[in-house]
Amino acid sequence: MARQFKPVRFFVMMGVAAFIVCGVTAFYTHRAAHGRTAEERAAYWIGEKAGEQAPPGAKLPTAADLNMMAQKYFKRQGSGEQQNWDLTFENGYTDGFKKTHPQ
Repeated sequence: MARQFKPVRFFVMMGVAAFIVCGVTAFYTHRAAHGRTAEERAAYWIGEKAGEQAPPGAKLPTAADLNMMAQKYFKRQGSGEQQNWDLTFENGYTDGFKKTHPQ
């Protein structure tokens, strides 16, 4: 005997499935916002801490200055792709600087 199609149950299950898929997508998107690899997330964290420790009254450094700072920190770490490391360091520094130096 064939089962009867129940549209309410079907749409409720599709809604639950869509909710789970959206939740997983949001989790991984938010996680990757500060870098996709562990090294990139570490670079972001180091940059954020360096930006928070900037002296009061300082101005946000230029992109070239941030790149030089990132390369200085990168030489200590020495692993991963330097270009990706530099970019995430710069993003972290900028975010950390903006947290402690409101404009």
